[in-house]
Amino acid sequence: EEFYHRITLSHLAPVLETLVWLHRETTVWTEVTTLLIPGLNDGDEEIERECDWFLEHLGPDVPLHFTAFHPDYRMLDRARTPAATLRRARAIARARGVRYCYVGNVHDAEGQTTFCASCGAALIERDWHAVRLYRLDGNRCVECGALLPGRFHPGRHAGDERHTPGTRFAVSL
Repeated sequence: EEFYHRITLSHLAPVLETLVWLHRETTVWTEVTTLLIPGLNDGDEEIERECDWFLEHLGPDVPLHFTAFHPDYRMLDRARTPAATLRRARAIARARGVRYCYVGNVHDAEGQTTFCASCGAALIERDWHAVRLYRLDGNRCVECGALLPGRFHPGRHAGDERHTPGTRFAVSL
């Protein structure tokens, strides 16, 4: 809370309450993004606390994204978030039970790929904003048939590797 208020001049509790409400009371597909700022909110303990709250209140199937900070505007004194920090945060989240965890604002194909939680097959491979591989049958894994939570573009099919500008948000996981 102290970090959030100091950086954003707002309070964290209403944001968390809104996430819980969206997840439990609506049909809105929810994904959460955390901007990791070096030296401010990128420590293992803080990431572990976030993941524990996340799992308790949103569950293991809501996607969690860790994105890289880059110096801009009023925070020019901070360094960019190293890719290794994002990978570490993702590893912590996955070890704690978050099934769909990603890194962003960096090129990291593995950290941006959606894997089947049942069999481990790569289902949606991304690099930055481009979808490189799409291997779903509707919203099911093409390897084992497991259901993948999310909202998916009905016009896409397994093997569809094109990136269509304007439709990148149709693939949520």
